[in-house]
Amino acid sequence: MAHTPNQETLLLMEYLEDTSSKPLWIIKQSKLGGRGLFASQTIKKGSLIFDNKPLVIAPRSDCIGQTYCSVCFTIVDSCHQCHPCKKCSLIVCSQECKTTLKHEEECNFITSNWIPKTDCDNYVDVIPPVLNYLRFLLLTEKQKLLFSILQSCDYKCNIQELDNLCLKYMIPEDQVKFMRSAYSIMKINSFRISNRSEEKKIPLRGLYPLSAFMNHSCVPNTRNVFRNDNKMAVYATRDIEIGEELLTCYTGLLWSTPTRRCQLYKTKQFWCKCTRCEDNTEMGTNLSALKCFNKECVGVLLPMSAVEPATDWICDNCGSKTPASRISVIHSVLGSLVGSLDLDDQFRLDAPVLARLAKFVPYTNHIFIDIRLRLVLRLGFTEGRRLNELSESRLGLKESLCRGTLRTLAALGVGDAHLRGLLLYHLHAVLAERARRAPDLYEELKAEIENTIEQAYNILQGDISAPPDLELRRRYLGPGCDKPLEERFFILDS
Repeated sequence: MAHTPNQETLLLMEYLEDTSSKPLWIIKQSKLGGRGLFASQTIKKGSLIFDNKPLVIAPRSDCIGQTYCSVCFTIVDSCHQCHPCKKCSLIVCSQECKTTLKHEEECNFITSNWIPKTDCDNYVDVIPPVLNYLRFLLLTEKQKLLFSILQSCDYKCNIQELDNLCLKYMIPEDQVKFMRSAYSIMKINSFRISNRSEEKKIPLRGLYPLSAFMNHSCVPNTRNVFRNDNKMAVYATRDIEIGEELLTCYTGLLWSTPTRRCQLYKTKQFWCKCTRCEDNTEMGTNLSALKCFNKECVGVLLPMSAVEPATDWICDNCGSKTPASRISVIHSVLGSLVGSLDLDDQFRLDAPVLARLAKFVPYTNHIFIDIRLRLVLRLGFTEGRRLNELSESRLGLKESLCRGTLRTLAALGVGDAHLRGLLLYHLHAVLAERARRAPDLYEELKAEIENTIEQAYNILQGDISAPPDLELRRRYLGPGCDKPLEERFFILDS
């Protein structure tokens, strides 16, 4: 069913948290393909562009096989009371969850519509994996109208969880067809919802009707904030001019161009050709670079045409060329090495694997950037190795890694992205710990301690994955605090 732009906007406005003011966006055709969201007026950096509610929330597709409560999403490891409902086979963790309206509605639908096949006796392994499709079936007719305005794609592959369901249940054909359509809608349009690993909840994804209209760029001008109630807010990461398209990033910001483009094609079925993808140096960061195979050369190999998978790679120093076929083999080797690479309890890497990596890639490569980022996030923030327990050399390493990764983000031009806020928080934590250990340094570090936590707070505030002491640090160590020095640092001791 076709809808006019005004009808589409009215449908989408029902999912906005605030409809009292004129929207900062309009929907129109995008040169990137299909439709997109565009600024209807100038938007300043840090401004809230819109805040929308989800149409459907469900576990991420890579979580199939894990056991979790279908109501509160608590995973089985931290929920020893989880058990399948005897009527519908959905897993619930308590009587409280079992008696919720949500579970009763889903349970009633399953028992009324899906007929178990008599030769099957175990349904627990097939019902939980289709929870997201079940929730699409339970949408109202008006909600289902949104399907006709969201982008979809006809996937020809088998949907294993649906196939498994149909082996054990007799499902009406129209429902099977609708669930396959839901799979396509969710795959193209859903967003990963931020979460905290310590909460022991299954990672979620959500379908946000307005956010789904945002197209992708590897240098986005927006960031997403997920609230405790799973609402999704979209903020400007830099100043956005009137008529400029509002863009989000569907991949990791620090991934290399080949990695990002392959992931986008695999998950969203398009090859990105944004300005970053077309620049073989990736804004001078060389995230995709490989070492030149000429042992006498100190240069790096870069693709001659970054958006052509079959392109030759050329050394920026000696000019030697390497065919795409050899580069493909190297990427395969790197993939297997990265899969076996992890930090041990002492934050060390497997030396032989690291040595093999260093043969192929320079330290600017995204693999090493990712290793550094993992170190930043773990140093001082793991059990038994808190900031006050780090040696001076480890504290210095963390500071150096924070600053280096922040420089890479700045070079990419992503503005106040979520990752920048997280790195600023960790840099602040290092500086505050230095001042706690040596109070005489406080006046020297004070401006940067205050500035980093203020910026981190402005970026991360309200996000479900924000560090739990973010606001406390800002209150005691941010600008304007008039508490005595000893009282300020008391929060770090506690």
